[in-house]
Amino acid sequence: MKIPHPTTNRVSPAAEPGLESLTLDTLQRVLNSRRRRAIIRYVLAAGESVTVTQLVRAVSESENDPTLETTFLERCQRVHDSLSQTHLPTLEEHGIVEYERGVGRVSPAAHLLTLEPYVGPGSTDDEP
Repeated sequence: MKIPHPTTNRVSPAAEPGLESLTLDTLQRVLNSRRRRAIIRYVLAAGESVTVTQLVRAVSESENDPTLETTFLERCQRVHDSLSQTHLPTLEEHGIVEYERGVGRVSPAAHLLTLEPYVGPGSTDDEP
């Protein structure tokens, strides 16, 4: 994924007092994963909190590969583990989503809209 280089090393102004803006390095690291980009797109489209189950289903369906001999349930389990252990905590750490592990909900956070130009219509998703 190619990320435009703005004139500063910050992607957005701080949305709230005490909340740091995202650096280009952070932006690249966050958007380096197809699954994280899919999560961001899904939550942006929903515009409100969604369940982890909804995210797992959407990501699993988008990764459908007929050449793999796995069931949809197996794929969902692998995606669930990956989202809950790696991708959602990463997005939460950077203020992109709020991840409520106990109830299995994901909500938009302060930096979510900042990423829309990078994952919205017109962006490419050719990289893993």
